[in-house]
Amino acid sequence: MASILGAYSISYKGLKFGKHSFDFEINNDFFAEFPEGEVKEGTLTAKVMMNKQNNLLEFDIVIKGKVKVTCDRCLEQFFLPIEYKGFLVAKIGNEEVEDQADIIFLTEDDHEVNLAQYLYESIHLSLPLKRYHGLKGSSIEDCDQEMLKYIKFEDDNQAEVDPRWQALKDLLNNNN
Repeated sequence: MASILGAYSISYKGLKFGKHSFDFEINNDFFAEFPEGEVKEGTLTAKVMMNKQNNLLEFDIVIKGKVKVTCDRCLEQFFLPIEYKGFLVAKIGNEEVEDQADIIFLTEDDHEVNLAQYLYESIHLSLPLKRYHGLKGSSIEDCDQEMLKYIKFEDDNQAEVDPRWQALKDLLNNNN
Protein backbone atom coordinates (compact mmCIF):
# COMPACT_ATOMS: atom_id res chain seq x y z
CA MET A 1 0.00 0.00 0.00
CA ALA A 2 1.38 3.44 -0.89
CA SER A 3 2.76 5.56 1.92
CA ILE A 4 0.04 8.22 1.71
CA LEU A 5 -2.65 5.56 2.15
CA GLY A 6 -0.89 4.25 5.25
CA ALA A 7 -2.20 7.31 7.08
CA TYR A 8 -5.68 5.76 6.84
CA SER A 9 -4.73 2.73 8.96
CA ILE A 10 -5.86 2.05 12.50
CA SER A 11 -3.57 -0.03 14.69
CA TYR A 12 -5.93 -1.96 16.93
CA LYS A 13 -3.68 -4.57 18.61
CA GLY A 14 -2.76 -2.48 21.66
CA LEU A 15 -6.16 -0.85 22.16
CA LYS A 16 -8.51 -1.78 24.99
CA PHE A 17 -11.95 -3.23 24.30
CA GLY A 18 -14.58 -0.53 23.81
CA LYS A 19 -15.04 2.55 21.66
CA HIS A 20 -12.25 4.61 20.10
CA SER A 21 -12.55 7.68 17.88
CA PHE A 22 -10.39 8.55 14.85
CA ASP A 23 -10.44 11.48 12.41
CA PHE A 24 -9.01 11.39 8.88
CA GLU A 25 -8.50 14.25 6.43
CA ILE A 26 -9.12 13.34 2.79
CA ASN A 27 -7.66 15.64 0.14
CA ASN A 28 -6.19 15.74 -3.37
CA ASP A 29 -3.17 13.64 -2.34
CA PHE A 30 -5.56 10.86 -1.28
CA PHE A 31 -7.39 10.92 -4.64
CA ALA A 32 -4.07 10.93 -6.54
CA GLU A 33 -3.47 7.41 -5.19
CA PHE A 34 -6.53 6.24 -7.17
CA PRO A 35 -5.79 7.48 -10.71
CA GLU A 36 -8.62 5.43 -12.26
CA GLY A 37 -11.26 7.20 -10.14
CA GLU A 38 -13.70 9.84 -11.24
CA VAL A 39 -12.94 12.18 -8.35
CA LYS A 40 -9.56 13.92 -8.56
CA GLU A 41 -10.08 16.79 -6.10
CA GLY A 42 -11.84 17.21 -2.81
CA THR A 43 -11.61 18.18 0.82
CA LEU A 44 -13.38 15.89 3.25
CA THR A 45 -13.18 14.63 6.80
CA ALA A 46 -13.92 11.09 7.91
CA LYS A 47 -14.96 10.53 11.51
CA VAL A 48 -14.55 6.91 12.51
CA MET A 49 -15.92 5.42 15.72
CA MET A 50 -14.41 1.97 16.26
CA ASN A 51 -15.88 -0.46 18.79
CA LYS A 52 -13.28 -3.11 19.59
CA GLN A 53 -14.62 -6.44 20.80
CA ASN A 54 -13.15 -9.90 21.08
CA ASN A 55 -12.31 -10.96 17.47
CA LEU A 56 -14.52 -8.19 16.05
CA LEU A 57 -14.11 -4.52 15.12
CA GLU A 58 -17.16 -2.40 14.33
CA PHE A 59 -16.74 0.92 12.53
CA ASP A 60 -19.31 3.72 12.34
CA ILE A 61 -18.04 6.02 9.61
CA VAL A 62 -19.25 9.51 8.67
CA ILE A 63 -17.66 11.32 5.73
CA LYS A 64 -18.47 14.99 5.03
CA GLY A 65 -17.00 17.51 2.63
CA LYS A 66 -16.96 18.41 -1.02
CA VAL A 67 -15.58 16.88 -4.19
CA LYS A 68 -15.05 18.32 -7.65
CA VAL A 69 -17.43 16.88 -10.27
CA THR A 70 -18.59 17.84 -13.76
CA CYS A 71 -21.99 19.49 -14.18
CA ASP A 72 -24.29 17.34 -16.32
CA ARG A 73 -25.89 20.48 -17.79
CA CYS A 74 -23.05 22.83 -18.69
CA LEU A 75 -20.00 20.53 -18.41
CA GLU A 76 -18.20 22.93 -16.04
CA GLN A 77 -16.54 21.46 -12.97
CA PHE A 78 -17.78 22.47 -9.53
CA PHE A 79 -17.50 21.42 -5.91
CA LEU A 80 -20.44 19.29 -4.79
CA PRO A 81 -21.09 18.83 -1.07
CA ILE A 82 -21.42 15.17 -0.06
CA GLU A 83 -22.15 13.22 3.08
CA TYR A 84 -21.85 9.50 3.72
CA LYS A 85 -22.75 7.38 6.73
CA GLY A 86 -21.71 3.76 6.81
CA PHE A 87 -21.05 0.75 8.99
CA LEU A 88 -18.16 -1.64 8.49
CA VAL A 89 -17.33 -4.84 10.38
CA ALA A 90 -13.90 -6.46 10.58
CA LYS A 91 -13.84 -10.07 11.78
CA ILE A 92 -10.58 -11.42 13.17
CA GLY A 93 -9.81 -15.11 12.77
CA ASN A 94 -7.40 -17.67 11.37
CA GLU A 95 -9.44 -18.69 8.36
CA GLU A 96 -8.76 -17.14 4.98
CA VAL A 97 -12.05 -15.72 3.71
CA GLU A 98 -12.68 -13.26 0.90
CA ASP A 99 -14.00 -9.84 1.96
CA GLN A 100 -17.71 -9.22 1.53
CA ALA A 101 -19.79 -6.06 1.30
CA ASP A 102 -19.29 -4.11 4.54
CA ILE A 103 -17.42 -7.06 6.13
CA ILE A 104 -13.67 -7.50 5.96
CA PHE A 105 -11.68 -10.37 7.38
CA LEU A 106 -8.38 -10.03 9.24
CA THR A 107 -6.05 -12.76 10.43
CA GLU A 108 -4.72 -13.18 13.97
CA ASP A 109 -1.35 -11.93 12.67
CA ASP A 110 -2.77 -8.60 11.49
CA HIS A 111 -2.33 -5.65 13.82
CA GLU A 112 -3.96 -2.86 11.85
CA VAL A 113 -6.79 -2.24 9.42
CA ASN A 114 -6.48 0.17 6.49
CA LEU A 115 -9.68 2.05 5.63
CA ALA A 116 -8.40 3.88 2.52
CA GLN A 117 -10.19 1.66 -0.03
CA TYR A 118 -13.43 1.72 1.98
CA LEU A 119 -13.31 5.53 2.27
CA TYR A 120 -12.57 5.88 -1.45
CA GLU A 121 -15.47 3.63 -2.47
CA SER A 122 -17.85 5.27 0.02
CA ILE A 123 -17.12 8.73 -1.38
CA HIS A 124 -17.95 7.53 -4.89
CA LEU A 125 -21.10 5.76 -3.71
CA SER A 126 -22.32 8.97 -2.09
CA LEU A 127 -22.26 10.83 -5.41
CA PRO A 128 -25.71 11.35 -6.94
CA LEU A 129 -26.39 9.93 -10.40
CA LYS A 130 -27.19 13.39 -11.76
CA ARG A 131 -24.77 16.15 -10.86
CA TYR A 132 -25.52 19.77 -11.66
CA HIS A 133 -25.16 23.27 -10.28
CA GLY A 134 -27.85 24.00 -7.71
CA LEU A 135 -27.73 20.50 -6.21
CA LYS A 136 -27.13 20.06 -2.46
CA GLY A 137 -26.53 23.71 -1.75
CA SER A 138 -24.30 24.45 -4.71
CA SER A 139 -25.15 27.60 -6.66
CA ILE A 140 -27.29 27.28 -9.80
CA GLU A 141 -25.98 30.70 -10.94
CA ASP A 142 -22.55 29.11 -11.45
CA CYS A 143 -23.87 27.07 -14.40
CA ASP A 144 -22.25 28.26 -17.65
CA GLN A 145 -24.95 30.52 -19.11
CA GLU A 146 -23.37 30.43 -22.57
CA MET A 147 -23.64 26.62 -22.66
CA LEU A 148 -27.22 26.70 -21.35
CA LYS A 149 -28.28 28.74 -24.40
CA TYR A 150 -27.67 25.62 -26.51
CA ILE A 151 -29.82 23.37 -24.36
CA LYS A 152 -33.49 23.25 -25.27
CA PHE A 153 -35.63 22.88 -22.17
CA GLU A 154 -39.15 21.72 -22.90
CA ASP A 155 -42.11 21.60 -20.60
CA ASP A 156 -43.79 18.19 -20.86
CA ASN A 157 -47.20 19.84 -21.19
CA GLN A 158 -46.05 22.17 -23.99
CA ALA A 159 -44.11 19.63 -26.04
CA GLU A 160 -45.71 18.43 -29.24
CA VAL A 161 -46.88 14.83 -28.95
CA ASP A 162 -46.55 12.39 -31.81
CA PRO A 163 -50.16 11.62 -32.93
CA ARG A 164 -49.53 7.87 -32.74
CA TRP A 165 -48.62 8.13 -29.06
CA GLN A 166 -51.60 10.38 -28.43
CA ALA A 167 -53.92 7.75 -29.96
CA LEU A 168 -52.47 5.09 -27.63
CA LYS A 169 -52.82 7.45 -24.69
CA ASP A 170 -56.50 8.03 -25.60
CA LEU A 171 -57.10 4.26 -25.68
CA LEU A 172 -55.60 3.96 -22.23
CA ASN A 173 -57.76 6.80 -20.90
CA ASN A 174 -60.93 5.25 -22.43
CA ASN A 175 -60.30 1.95 -20.64
CA ASN A 176 -60.26 3.56 -17.20
